[in-house]
Amino acid sequence: MLQPITVRYAFRPARRSLATGAVADLFGLPEHEPPHTVADNLTLDVRPGDVALFTGPSGSGKSSLLREVGKQLGAADAFAADLPNVPLIDALPGTVEERLATLAGCGLGEARLVLRTPAELSDGQRYRFRLAFAVARLAAGQFLLADEFTAALDRPLAKVVAFNLRKLATRTGVGVLAATTHDDIAADLAPDLWVKCHGEGRVEAGRRGRKRRRVSFADDLWLSAGTRSDWAYFARWHYRGHGLGFVTRVTVLWHGREPVGVCVFGTPAASLTLRTRHFGLRNPRGGVALAALNEQLWVLQRVVLHPTYRGAGIAADFVRRACELCPVPWVESLAAMGHANPFFERAGFVRVGVVRKRGDGDYRRRFSEPVYYVFDNRNRL
Repeated sequence: MLQPITVRYAFRPARRSLATGAVADLFGLPEHEPPHTVADNLTLDVRPGDVALFTGPSGSGKSSLLREVGKQLGAADAFAADLPNVPLIDALPGTVEERLATLAGCGLGEARLVLRTPAELSDGQRYRFRLAFAVARLAAGQFLLADEFTAALDRPLAKVVAFNLRKLATRTGVGVLAATTHDDIAADLAPDLWVKCHGEGRVEAGRRGRKRRRVSFADDLWLSAGTRSDWAYFARWHYRGHGLGFVTRVTVLWHGREPVGVCVFGTPAASLTLRTRHFGLRNPRGGVALAALNEQLWVLQRVVLHPTYRGAGIAADFVRRACELCPVPWVESLAAMGHANPFFERAGFVRVGVVRKRGDGDYRRRFSEPVYYVFDNRNRL
């Protein structure tokens, strides 16, 4: 429990001048008047690892209260730290997999994006990186302070960032103190303590129960059948070449009227050693075998989610639902990111193995050797 908090500000200027005297005379302000009270002997139940949200209109005192709480807890200001002039992936501690997970948790999982420096990011991207950078430098039990939380972000992105920060806080044990005028992010941030500042010293605070498991707009997402031409819109966000093989099906994910994701399915390669072993195939290159293969198995050759929506916990469900709509009993996929992110496993795929490339054994080649996955869709047919 924190020490009781009292925050008051005098209305009179800290330093008198001819100009301040003229303003007081012009508006008829009295020589002496009581101070403005933000909080009077307020007690807040902030516990280690808590996410505490301070909301209220501009001028209600939420930022003053936030900073007083942060001072007592020794919180680190996420937006006060100097950012290093190195690629994002080099700015965080831990293994490459751990760094990618932290960056993805703040919506910065795009392959080319993690190779940029903070100075090369957009304002919204840099905002998210500051959160990731601050959380990565704190230990469990310490607190992160974020004033004007998500104020400069568009609302879908603000909700995704709030949702991600809640997950990071839960996973790392780092506490969060956040203040904002936008209480629409409360459902996704799922604060343990919500402090509502109404102004004039009126403060309402209460602890909350169960955490949200899905992003708040999950029920507003829907799927539609697409065409090959839909790929052009999403291709810029994919780390591989933009060319597609033979396409059998395209599924588009929508948020309202905005296309936010795409899955592109196609016919599989004629032969793949891991596939042959997994299915116990004989003579996989034979004409009959190839014809049967194309009738029973498709390959998920591309998955792209709009950068705004990455890390919102919707990608795995999208891929699973898209695969279930396929009229074949099996779907396979090859993904280099499988080394760092168990995304396909969460979507219901089984990890079969790694496609090894013949080479000099250079460690750096490991991430260019894709993981082979298989999705069993027989129960949906």
